[in-house]
Amino acid sequence: MPVPNAIQAESQRACAKELLGLGGSHRREVMAQLSFDRIAQKQEFLIDKFHTTDNWNETAYLMLLRSLDIKENRSSYERLAKVLPYRYFAKVGYERRSIEALLLGSAGLLPRLAEVFESEKEVAELQAIYDYDAHKFALEQMSMSDWQLTGHIGDNHPVIRLLQLASVLSQHEHLLNDILSCRTRSDVEKLFCSSSVPRWAYRFLSEDNRTGAITRTKAQMLGINVVAQLQIFYSEYTMRSDLDSRGIELLEQLPAESNLFMNRWQKLGIKAENALESQALLQLTKEYCTHLRCDKCLLRRFIDSE
Repeated sequence: MPVPNAIQAESQRACAKELLGLGGSHRREVMAQLSFDRIAQKQEFLIDKFHTTDNWNETAYLMLLRSLDIKENRSSYERLAKVLPYRYFAKVGYERRSIEALLLGSAGLLPRLAEVFESEKEVAELQAIYDYDAHKFALEQMSMSDWQLTGHIGDNHPVIRLLQLASVLSQHEHLLNDILSCRTRSDVEKLFCSSSVPRWAYRFLSEDNRTGAITRTKAQMLGINVVAQLQIFYSEYTMRSDLDSRGIELLEQLPAESNLFMNRWQKLGIKAENALESQALLQLTKEYCTHLRCDKCLLRRFIDSE
């Protein structure tokens, strides 16, 4: 039975009071434990996906796809990763137009785009490129109905996200290596914010992003959910401790997430200073406060042990 929102809110207020009552060093210790708890959960998902693909670049590609857009399309992006594996980009020489055609065509979005942009020569060319490569490689194709398209504005439209991804992939043939090389917030932004979309797609964009590049905010989220997680997972799998610490240090450098959960904590006097701390607060909210699992809560266990 779901826990009423009012009871959830009361549980969160109690947690905030406990956190505020801790000294600085103790609070940092609890936040670190909670963030590592969340990282461990994400690593379980990564382990499952890696064992499915058995390939590091395929896993990185899948993680990028599923982190591009809103939750409603996550399963569609995961299916696209199966329909169009990463290895096919090497077969077309990582050429940007070919990657655009493969992504949009395999997603089942090109026929509709050809109707909407019938006067755009570039869109017709994408269809021709896709038809040739799909026949050559015997590719499957999704349907437009597989996607949640209504209500999308600006950058969150799947067409924009896939074009941005095509831009990134065409610039980074060694995807995993470039992800593992990121050490700073600036590195993450450089990896993703250099993306762009062709001019014909501008009508999908919001007014504040006229180039179609992945924004800094989105790049930072990809840093949290893709780059740092892959660095930590890869380090554990290959026993490279330097990458484990690199992933944690990256989370400490990236800004805290800005969302409804963080706003609630801030109103209660708890402000996350970086992404590692915001991940800790998300874990506290989603795994403990929301389900009233106070007896299992890391914060409660820490306080009781003092």
